[in-house]
Amino acid sequence: MRSAILLAGISLAALTATAAPAHAATGLVDGSVTASGTTCSWTNATTSDVPPNTLIVDHTTVRPTCDGSVTVTLSASPTVTFNDAAGTASSPRIDVSATAPIVGTCTYRVTNATVTRQGTGRTYTGSGLTATETSNRFLCPDTQTIDSVSFTFH
Repeated sequence: MRSAILLAGISLAALTATAAPAHAATGLVDGSVTASGTTCSWTNATTSDVPPNTLIVDHTTVRPTCDGSVTVTLSASPTVTFNDAAGTASSPRIDVSATAPIVGTCTYRVTNATVTRQGTGRTYTGSGLTATETSNRFLCPDTQTIDSVSFTFH
């Protein structure tokens, strides 16, 4: 039951909220999220710009594949800001729906998420993020800890 909810952080790839200028170059992001032993990953989701510029991840292009019987969808297109001096990427709000047999669909929000850049490239990792349930369904855990996340912008 918890595995269905754990993936609420999957939208973490979309990490703060301004529209990109019309001249901005589009980019792509690959990601992986693991919680309670279940992993979801995706490749080539479209972004409105490239780091270190603030960008928006198009939620319709994040199509995660999860092990087991969990399905996850990003509910909105979150934005990502980058702080190259600190080596971080962050998002104020990420909304996700997770569906599993018996449990059904639960909705979650990750707030003020920050992940850390690895080396000098555009791969960011993090752990210990908390997804809080927003659907108020009886079978949905109130919170879910995200064990690990990894995102690569290209």
